[in-house]
Amino acid sequence: MIINCQNLHKTYLSDGKELHAVDNVNLSVSRGDFVIILGHSGSGKTTLLSLIGGLTSPNSGQVTINGTENWAQTDEELSNMRNRTIGFIFQFGSLIPTLTVLENVLLPLSFSDNPSGDRELALKLLGDVGLKDKTNVFPSQLSGGQQRRVAIARAFINRPAIILADEPTGDLDEETEKEILTIFRKYNQEKNTTFMVVTHNRVLATTQINPRIFGMRSGVLTEQLTDAELVK
Repeated sequence: MIINCQNLHKTYLSDGKELHAVDNVNLSVSRGDFVIILGHSGSGKTTLLSLIGGLTSPNSGQVTINGTENWAQTDEELSNMRNRTIGFIFQFGSLIPTLTVLENVLLPLSFSDNPSGDRELALKLLGDVGLKDKTNVFPSQLSGGQQRRVAIARAFINRPAIILADEPTGDLDEETEKEILTIFRKYNQEKNTTFMVVTHNRVLATTQINPRIFGMRSGVLTEQLTDAELVK
């Protein structure tokens, strides 16, 4: 298993009350799986991604990536794991405003063993997301959808084994959404990249090949959804 969650809990205090953002989640993901977690805003799906990616620590339970428990590692070890193994696509672009589009895509390499970068791959990725002509512009000169596409290209620059994506097509037009989902499918099928995508968009669940589809509500991860449940 490339990802394994055991009895995972994460709680927050809200107005003096305990909120169970992630409630006893158990999930095993094999290399090459395409996992889609459907849920409305506030269901806990973003928190679950943060726990898996080592960005947030659980109150209890374990997350292991390639057999190594996230929180048994030092901060440096955890940072290295994230940089080498995981590509993050956040709900918002999270681009550095003072860097150009190309520099934003190359940024993760500055923390890797290849600090000089891979310009050729970065240009290819920008071409894949339809932004090869925007390499030297700054994020403020892009639309929200274009910024999201830059973030998607950036997630692939380190050739990660895992992509964790939070609403990756949330502000894209229908045509661009199809193009991005085609890229996801290509990386999943040809490079055996493991995807874990959280979304409220059911189109994602119907455009991938043999996805594993789950639902999340009030922090609880449900069993894999059937086709009948999916179309409700």
